[in-house]
Amino acid sequence: MKWYKSLLSSLPLLLAIPSIVAKEEVEDTVSSHVERLVPLRTHTLYAPYVDQDLQNRWWDFGGDAIINTNKHIRLTQDRQSEVGWLWSRMPIRVTNYQVEVEFKINGKGHSLFGDGLALWLTKDRVQPGPVFGSVDYFTGLAVFMDTYANSRHSYSFPRVTAMMGDGRTAYDHDHDNEKTELAACSVDVRRREIGTKLRLTYLGELKKLQLKLQTDKWEEWKVCFEVSDFELPAGEIYLGFSAATGDVSDAHDIISVSTNQIYTNRTYGAPPANVAQAHKSQSFKARSGSGFASWFLFFLKATGLVFFCVFAFSAWRTYNAQKNGKRF
Repeated sequence: MKWYKSLLSSLPLLLAIPSIVAKEEVEDTVSSHVERLVPLRTHTLYAPYVDQDLQNRWWDFGGDAIINTNKHIRLTQDRQSEVGWLWSRMPIRVTNYQVEVEFKINGKGHSLFGDGLALWLTKDRVQPGPVFGSVDYFTGLAVFMDTYANSRHSYSFPRVTAMMGDGRTAYDHDHDNEKTELAACSVDVRRREIGTKLRLTYLGELKKLQLKLQTDKWEEWKVCFEVSDFELPAGEIYLGFSAATGDVSDAHDIISVSTNQIYTNRTYGAPPANVAQAHKSQSFKARSGSGFASWFLFFLKATGLVFFCVFAFSAWRTYNAQKNGKRF
């Protein structure tokens, strides 16, 4: 009977497990707002990545980054103490946009590897530093693909974690961004069989931020996190990527970057009342004008027809009179 009582006492916990798992699934509340995507050439990057002069009009790269024109931009090789970066030359000047990145993190290590890869949307660009190869005390958004845990946590690694920098707060290196974390999820982004991708969506007009990941199957996207009431700093924001290795290492590759301006269903919604009223007034004037023109043309045609009939009748009478006069 003891085992029976023990089973009954543990039953609520067993029943709670599905609900706990369900809570880990993040609902997608952003995709329904996306109406249309328009490519931003200035923030898009594909192979062969560089022109004949080994430069790119829209992007800068440096540090230990190496370009393989057929495969990828390798920010770091699988070697210790390397830092590499890739930054857009132009700021993003649209309110709503989506950044989709195919990347790869791989290496020889099976139990020890790192440190990770970062995506940046910040006011400054090309400033190497201690945070995944870029500067600390940054202003803007950073998303870290952190593959090495510097301390013990209740969650697993690798971990995708975001931080909103205000220019005064330091990155929490010792605790892997735990104290400065905006949002996060634990997901294995390393040594995957398919191309790993992230899709970061920022809707400035709706103050929404979302990160989706593709790690298991092609076109199978899972929401990592969503943040409401989120706004990037006003002014120019640059897109960048960086990676770093320390005592442990991995190869960190950027394969492609696709950035699109987003037109939301709010953008395509009903126009403001004054615009709608002006459009209605113009339409009414156009219809009124076209109606008057139609009646005027009808009047001219009818008048012309009457004159033609009168002329024809008069000509017929004249012809008959002349014909009858000749008989006598």
